[in-house]
Amino acid sequence: MVRMFCRMGAALAILPLVPAFVASQVPTFELVNGYWYIDGTFRAQTMYSVAGVIRSSHSGTPDSVIDLAGGYVVPAFGDAHQHRPDTPDRLESAMTPLVSEGVFYVMNQGNLTRYVHAMRDQPGQMVDVLYANAQIASAQSHSLELWQRLVRNGVFPGMTVDRLDADASVVVESASDLEAKWADHLAGRPDFIKIMLEHSDEFQERRDDPAYFGASGLDPALVPSIVARAHALGLRVSAHIENAADFRLAVAGGVDVVAHLPGYNIRTGEDVATYRIDRNDAEQAARQGTIVVSTTLLSDGFARGDSSRLALMRANHAANLRILADAGVTLVAGSDSYRESSIAEVLNLRKLGVFADAELLQMLAVDTPRAIYPNRAIGALIDGSEANFVVLRADPTQDLTGIRDITLLMKDGRLIQR
Repeated sequence: MVRMFCRMGAALAILPLVPAFVASQVPTFELVNGYWYIDGTFRAQTMYSVAGVIRSSHSGTPDSVIDLAGGYVVPAFGDAHQHRPDTPDRLESAMTPLVSEGVFYVMNQGNLTRYVHAMRDQPGQMVDVLYANAQIASAQSHSLELWQRLVRNGVFPGMTVDRLDADASVVVESASDLEAKWADHLAGRPDFIKIMLEHSDEFQERRDDPAYFGASGLDPALVPSIVARAHALGLRVSAHIENAADFRLAVAGGVDVVAHLPGYNIRTGEDVATYRIDRNDAEQAARQGTIVVSTTLLSDGFARGDSSRLALMRANHAANLRILADAGVTLVAGSDSYRESSIAEVLNLRKLGVFADAELLQMLAVDTPRAIYPNRAIGALIDGSEANFVVLRADPTQDLTGIRDITLLMKDGRLIQR
């Protein structure tokens, strides 16, 4: 059990598990009897949280001493493919389960632009979120079909299908469409640009066929222009993909993040080779620093209890992960789920047998946070790092399921009550 001792006259700041911090002075903590995850190994040492920053030494008197009781301290976790939070009224219900699992950084890969300012501009939020806002898509894209279905099912009360254009999806069918709609899309202040690539190798056959509504993405010819526009403004581009041809298109077009592994929803009778990443494409992704988000957990839902179909998709995921890892591609965790987080995703990755527990911890606590916020001092527990960390009861490199057994959470140098 973690024990906390206050210095005379100092109040121990333990914050309730709510979506925003109460503004207050950040206390100084001395953290003793912990094993700290530094350079891939755990080291026994005393550390300090001073003004929200980790320090290995401190000349002053701390406000409180926290005895970590032999706990294992790891950097806070990230989820690189979420769609939470989605509305201001569901902000707390979205953030609370993420925070309770130690997920402090989220890449929201598609949200309603109308709500983003109300969600983003609340000071002191416990989960740091990047928003894509409306996804740039074709009139046949998965994003349009999904948003329409969600609205018709009452997920967003008060919304109607005819109000989704430019709010949930920006429909771009030509270079002139892109020119006409680009400025309005930027007015929503997206943190990155999300594009929809879907079976790009069959674009001509699918683009106008209503049978493919929900399964036909952007014109491949538009991808380089979108990426160039975004990069000129310092914005990264994330690409939804379905198959290996989409992966090749995304990499060749210079996208920064591939938001799925190909083949998360292989239909019965489809040729699995369509979803197998080419090694040359993987090597190109590694050379240019393209990041790939896992989202393997999706396949469990799409299989709908069909064990043979799930086994096929899992085998394809394992093969693709090996190809990407062998090429040196940075792999990060993302769940693409309203019910689960990257915690469930890395535990699902564990079942595939591709990575050791230590490698999956590195993915979750180091690579994913840094992929989401590459310019912040996170994903590390060294001098100058942000004091955002999770304390676990047992060593997760020996048994990754220990990431669920949390004894303490700290965000921005403040303790979070669980």
